[in-house]
Amino acid sequence: MNISPILDIEEVTLENVVDKIKEFYDENVWNFITVNATDLGGELQIDWLFSKYKDKNIIKIFRTITSYDAFIPSIVPIIPSAWLAEWELADLFGLEVENAATGVFIAPDGPKAPLRADTKL
Repeated sequence: MNISPILDIEEVTLENVVDKIKEFYDENVWNFITVNATDLGGELQIDWLFSKYKDKNIIKIFRTITSYDAFIPSIVPIIPSAWLAEWELADLFGLEVENAATGVFIAPDGPKAPLRADTKL
């Protein structure tokens, strides 16, 4: 299998990301991969990743840079399986994600937001 991804990165805002994904997403064409956060030290890069069903080398990424205390909108109404990745962001980065429960991936006595650069473990 030849892996040589073609990345199509679209810059979005937290205010427009749900609308942009709703416009773009066709469940017969695109596979939702995940929502990922990368701590940039003081702020976060959040990526919503998709791959084409017929050509896994084509990757669409919706990207925004935001603060730790931003409200992250949910895409669960568009892609129900996204709840898992969204709840991980809430637990592992301590983010406020719309309708996400916390304490699912981390024990109650565990460290809060262990993937944030400013968390002391």
